[in-house]
Amino acid sequence: MNDSESRKSNYDSRSIRDNLVMVLWVFVWMASMVVADKAALYGWWSDGWLTILAVAVNVLLGLAMMTAFMRLLRGMDDLQRKIQLEALSFALGISLVGCAAYSLLVTWGYIVDEEVSDIFMLMCVSYSASVLFGVWRYR
Repeated sequence: MNDSESRKSNYDSRSIRDNLVMVLWVFVWMASMVVADKAALYGWWSDGWLTILAVAVNVLLGLAMMTAFMRLLRGMDDLQRKIQLEALSFALGISLVGCAAYSLLVTWGYIVDEEVSDIFMLMCVSYSASVLFGVWRYR
């Protein structure tokens, strides 16, 4: 095996590891969000400080997830970073426009039971679709 194959193999294994770590952090962060949300919804905790603690833990896990994403980006090659930047730009734009339209619909009374998770879902779907489109486009 020559040197370029060895480097490619090391790059591929590091890339897989970094992606798996990122997915793990996303699941941990989302699990903490679900626990905090369901605890408030079903009244699992009666003390207010436990709710604040659940939110604080969720924020800390979210920050750890962001750190993992930045580490993932640093390990990517230029094309992968370009795909990510385009996907993030598209998701931000869709989210801003969607959030503004959603806000107007709530203000005008077309949406009565507004949920932040609707905008969150829009962000996640637009980001995921953009990444998939970018990978397909630059294959």
